[in-house]
Amino acid sequence: MGSHDPAESGVMSTRIRRTVALSLAISASLLFIPWVGILQGAEPAGVHAGASTSQTITVDTAFAFTPNNFEVTPGSEVTLTLTQLDSVEHTFTLSSVANYTFGTTNTTSTDLTSFFSKHPPIVSVTFGTTPGWTTTVTFTAPPLGVYEFVCEIPGHFQAGMFGFMGSGVSVSGPAPPGVPVGLYIITGTIVGLVIIAIVLGFVVGQREGSKHEMPPERLGYAEPKTPADAPGRPPPPFA
Repeated sequence: MGSHDPAESGVMSTRIRRTVALSLAISASLLFIPWVGILQGAEPAGVHAGASTSQTITVDTAFAFTPNNFEVTPGSEVTLTLTQLDSVEHTFTLSSVANYTFGTTNTTSTDLTSFFSKHPPIVSVTFGTTPGWTTTVTFTAPPLGVYEFVCEIPGHFQAGMFGFMGSGVSVSGPAPPGVPVGLYIITGTIVGLVIIAIVLGFVVGQREGSKHEMPPERLGYAEPKTPADAPGRPPPPFA
């Protein structure tokens, strides 16, 4: 067996480190670029910081919110008129957490109260028990995203008293309950980047290894015979 060259091992270790560093750098770049696009697109066209816009929204309630979804423009001043259509107490509580929804089958009223104590809502109104009771609140539309509003009275949310406000986002109907909207995007991005990093590291490592592969004699194997060494051939002149 041939002797092991420490210098060759050092070169190979350096190539491995460079391959890993290259894969990590590419992965970091791919992770950063999509979020740059998201941040750049967070401000809808035609809407600028400090822009003076206003909107008026009306929501009625009778064991359901009507409409159960509406849209606003980020940064605009929203005037929300709430009207009671029955004689049962309700609340209109608008979450301040974008792209997060509650699960109607496993979320209790205690869960809702705990959530809103940690994340103060944008709007929190308790309806009176008199039919026709009306109140108006004004708030600044939050950044780009989908925000859920619910009734916190025990059993009402589970019975379907919830809806969605899209801020700069179209909401044509209720989002799937209990699913943070951004979770699938983030998870898919991370998984994709890991796969890309592994593939790139393998490909680059294979190419670098093939260029610097040690010859057989360095590994202790016999050097392959040339045509001149083949049996039955006369020795070359001046051998």
